[in-house]
Amino acid sequence: MGRTSGCGVRTGFPALRRIALFVFIAVSSLGTPHAQAEWRYTHWGMSRAELIKASNGTATVYRESQAESWGEYPAAKANVAEMGQSLEAWFYIDPHDGLYAIRLVPTGMYWCIDVRDRAMQRWGYARLLDGDFQMYWAKPDANNRISIIGFRGCSIKFEPLDPEMVGAD
Repeated sequence: MGRTSGCGVRTGFPALRRIALFVFIAVSSLGTPHAQAEWRYTHWGMSRAELIKASNGTATVYRESQAESWGEYPAAKANVAEMGQSLEAWFYIDPHDGLYAIRLVPTGMYWCIDVRDRAMQRWGYARLLDGDFQMYWAKPDANNRISIIGFRGCSIKFEPLDPEMVGAD
């Protein structure tokens, strides 16, 4: 058993065990918020099976029928409604590192300016520009970098937030 110091504080092995337990709990809780993605049921790093299970069957396996070796294709897709728009959610999943990006792709008739305006209404009008002058939102509370990208139209892209951007928004 440990000894008691002149101040009534226990010293020795039991005290060290309590300190070690406190440090373990404190350190293990630090990583938790950074694993979460803001968008619905997802978190960064999850596997395709975990994503489909978390979606309650909304997301389904996707395989590109004419995949190119240089291409980047979603591993799962889901039809969703977000910000008053019908969208297809594309989930990009690395076999080793898990979920690393989500794209919300408008379906049907839309104007890119409307998608941008709805995004600004949702995530705020204060926005940042990266080195390529692409608009994005940094959301440290959810570990998200959200941007509007254009490729055959426009879509909203979620990615994990670069640690250097934390506090930038």
